[in-house]
Amino acid sequence: MRDNSISNDGASSRPTAPSRNPGRARAEAQLIGWIAAAGMLTGACVGLVRGMSVAPEYLAIGVLKGTTLGGLGAVTVGGLEQIALRRLWRRLPLGQAVLLRTVLYALLIVGVYLAVSAMFSPWIPWSLQREMLLPMLGITVASMLFWSTVIGLVRLIGFRVLGNLFLGRYHRPFEEERIFLFLDLAGSTTMAERIGHLRYHSFLHDFIEDIEDPLIEHGGDVYQYVGDEVVVTWPIKDPRSNGRCIACHFAIVDAIERARHRYEGAYGAAPSFRTGIHCGRVVSGEIGNQRKQVVFVGDVVNIASRAQAEAKARGMDLIVSGTLLVRIELPPGFEARPLGAVRPKGKEQAIELFEVIRLARA
Repeated sequence: MRDNSISNDGASSRPTAPSRNPGRARAEAQLIGWIAAAGMLTGACVGLVRGMSVAPEYLAIGVLKGTTLGGLGAVTVGGLEQIALRRLWRRLPLGQAVLLRTVLYALLIVGVYLAVSAMFSPWIPWSLQREMLLPMLGITVASMLFWSTVIGLVRLIGFRVLGNLFLGRYHRPFEEERIFLFLDLAGSTTMAERIGHLRYHSFLHDFIEDIEDPLIEHGGDVYQYVGDEVVVTWPIKDPRSNGRCIACHFAIVDAIERARHRYEGAYGAAPSFRTGIHCGRVVSGEIGNQRKQVVFVGDVVNIASRAQAEAKARGMDLIVSGTLLVRIELPPGFEARPLGAVRPKGKEQAIELFEVIRLARA
């Protein structure tokens, strides 16, 4: 029989993944590096201004102290924010997280300032350094309050969405090409009845938290949560970048597999889900005044939802459209198997569907 499947041999069946996501670790290291660089640059500028205001002989040492202070402070705050305290902030209400961040990081920055001042005391008299303590505390509290609020807003609506709203990119509607991934938990009704609706909400909360790292790693933006369904989107770019949506699905599979024992211990079962992906042209724009939201309108969204429904009906993990398949570079180790065409409700043209699987290692 003729084999019409599309494959890209290369990597592997489901791996036994490490407990820590390496992609997330790389992203954290890069982000902390950028934070450190920004802190050092800011500190150098402050040190330069401070040195000029005191005396010319303190100019170079002031820049060095400012660079050291900015770098250490940024790495301390960035490391705590991205690694040590990340899960804590997620579990706290927004207001509490903002206030606790502000107080904790302000105290840490003051501690770093005192330590760095002690290091530089042989070259800069303590009387000069002491003058900056209260102004620096005020600046730190104000800046921490501002950035904690920004981080809280990012947690609520996403970094790119917040940036787009701020810059007004979607203030006037326009057409663009996007990829849409619909992910729906399987057996959710049965699960909710078995463990109770309050515990099911905790189950859903844990699932959403666990899939955030793969979404960040593969550049996906959450468009909306609809019950136990998640809709993720990417802008259409080059074929290799477009293939991130496929890799993202399987990264989510791996993330849930790593957490399987935790789910089974807490809820008696681990999540399973079905995914559908499609791409095409949509009209994008802001709606609402009391609560602004970026909305994507077009058949693309409905067809992606239909692909997900087909995956659920056929008991398959991932179904994509032929339209998507010709726009992506299939990541290594995956194969697309044709399923035939379906005609979406109200449409004359049928859509070719494919099941995408991860190949077993030979």
